[in-house]
Amino acid sequence: MQALVRVILQGRLPAALIAAAVFLVSVFLPILGGVLLLVAAVPAAVIGWHMGARAVLEVGLIAALVIGLATQQVMAPLLWLVALWAPVALGALILRGGPYFPWLALGSGGLALIGLAGWVVSVGADPGSLVQSWVTEILRGWIQSQDLPQEEAQQAIRDLEARVVPSLAQFLPGIIASGVILAWWVNLMTGLRLAATAGPMPDLAPVLRAFRLPDTAVWVTIALGLVAWLGAASPGGYWAANGLVVASLLFLAQGLAVVHAARLAFGIGRGWLVVFYILLALFVQLMLAVALLGLADVWADFRNRLKSGEG
Repeated sequence: MQALVRVILQGRLPAALIAAAVFLVSVFLPILGGVLLLVAAVPAAVIGWHMGARAVLEVGLIAALVIGLATQQVMAPLLWLVALWAPVALGALILRGGPYFPWLALGSGGLALIGLAGWVVSVGADPGSLVQSWVTEILRGWIQSQDLPQEEAQQAIRDLEARVVPSLAQFLPGIIASGVILAWWVNLMTGLRLAATAGPMPDLAPVLRAFRLPDTAVWVTIALGLVAWLGAASPGGYWAANGLVVASLLFLAQGLAVVHAARLAFGIGRGWLVVFYILLALFVQLMLAVALLGLADVWADFRNRLKSGEG
């Protein structure tokens, strides 16, 4: 890892080629694409932390040029630069000034919500129906590509349209936005972990265990809930409900901070933490419970209670 970090930091061109190569592999190998996107902007965090804004900008532009030449497209390098490289680099630059994780989390959620609002303006139609139509077309195309018998394929399409499509389309924009936020944070935290191998940096573990969203997040969540409830049949209500999905991800992070603090307070081994994360990935209900734990922590302040109990 140290050798990789040294290569990233030794010059603009090597860092740009590494970043562009990882992204291009994720584009041309779709099976690995989702995984590789979680590390495609790691150099942005490393460079941002150790070299500053100018180096991040220069490396990003060089890498975007390489991606553009390789794909012969304009949108691919633009989306990579704006939607992945820039947010991760900005996060690293902000954290250089101090452990502003709560405000950074709120800001990333805000960017995602702005993206959802932009989608509202761009579609200019009923967003729920549009997303449902889009999901239906994708699922139909996937089923037809499986070479099933005609009657079996038609039955599968009818079952999906009746059971899967409505639920998936209802919250798909929020799920996509949450996935983008997750990609930013995985890239950022992985990059900071690598940056630590190249020089001294603050211990982030205690800061992350103390993670607590600003009170602003609570009021935004309440406002989104009211809009989603009062305007359930309107486009505004649809996007507010998807905004709640994004807010749930932020409170999930706060709930995980409580879980990690409790693990230390009760002396639970790391092995149980691995089991917990496996279960978290498998069961949506557990994710919801942890997000509710994070929301309740706003008022209950569980970590202070744990400290009091230790005392």
